[in-house]
Amino acid sequence: MSDAKPSDSQTRLLLAQFLFANNVDIETLYSALGSDLSNADPEAVSHMAGIIDGVALATAKIRAHGLDDWTKN
Repeated sequence: MSDAKPSDSQTRLLLAQFLFANNVDIETLYSALGSDLSNADPEAVSHMAGIIDGVALATAKIRAHGLDDWTKN
């Protein structure tokens, strides 16, 4: 196992995957942490929200069209 620390981008991706898997949105996370989104790093929030939106869209398409055909529709 490598001792290499993940980049900030990789860490946000891992967190976004966890949040999506557990049906937690970004605003709920920040609220639970007692943080205000207006004080958060806008690039990080945007990156995580974009990843979660992309995963949600892909999941919906896979459910509707199947794993082999989801990218065609």
